[in-house]
Amino acid sequence: MDEIKLEDFVITRYYSIYFQDEKIIVMSDLHIGFEEVMAQKGLLLPKMQKRRIMDLLDKIFQFYDVEKVIIDGDFKHEFSKNVKQEWNEIEEIINYILKKSDLIVIRGNHDNYLQTILSKYGIDMIRSFKLKNYVLIHGDKEYKDSNIIIGHEHPSIKIRDNVGGILSMPAFLHGKNITVLPSPSIYSSGSDILGGDILSPVLKNFNLDELNIYALDDKLGLIDMGKIGEIKKFDNRF
Repeated sequence: MDEIKLEDFVITRYYSIYFQDEKIIVMSDLHIGFEEVMAQKGLLLPKMQKRRIMDLLDKIFQFYDVEKVIIDGDFKHEFSKNVKQEWNEIEEIINYILKKSDLIVIRGNHDNYLQTILSKYGIDMIRSFKLKNYVLIHGDKEYKDSNIIIGHEHPSIKIRDNVGGILSMPAFLHGKNITVLPSPSIYSSGSDILGGDILSPVLKNFNLDELNIYALDDKLGLIDMGKIGEIKKFDNRF
C-alpha cells in the first residue's frame, strides 16, 4: 500500500506522515553525514543517504500537495561538529525543500551545531511543534503529555524463521496517544521492537503490545502487521 489513513493523517510509503488538510509532511531521523562520520572511524560506506532522501522528497512532492515540511529531529548525524558532508548535503536538501515549501526543523539529539547551517536560511530550530491535536517532539527526552508524534526510535520489525533467517523492516508504530516515525536511513538497522529494544524514554511509558506496527518495504510499500502483542504470539522468541 502507498498510504494508510490513521485519524487526522496518513502514513506513507515514503517514510513520512501527511496531514492533508494542513498540507504538511513530517519526516524524522535523516542522519545526513553518516557516511563521513563512519569514514573517520575507518569504515568506508557508499554515500547513499542524501540521494535516498532526495528520491523520497521527489516522490512526496510528486504525489502530495505540500506547503510545509517538518523534520522531527536528527537532520544530521555527527554530534560534536558539522562535518563537510553534512554541511554540503544539508544545504542541498534545504534548498530543494525551500523551492517547493516551507521548512520547520525540530531539534534532535544529533542536531548539535545544526543551527549554524539553518541560520543561513533564517530558520530557528525548535523543541516541539503543535499540529492540530498533536505535539511533535523528537522523542529523546521524557515527555508526559499525550497525542505525540516522535522520531528517535528508528523502529523496525525483525522476523525470524525456523532456520535462523531474519527479515528486518523499518516501521511506523501507532496507538492511542502516540505515533512513532521510521528512519529512512539506509544504514540504520533500527530498534528491534519485538525484542523490546527501546531507546526513547517517551516510548517506554507506553504498552508496546497495544501498538500497531506498519512495516515498510521498498517494493511492497506499507504492510499492516497488526498489534505487536499479537505478532509476538507467532514469534519463536516468545
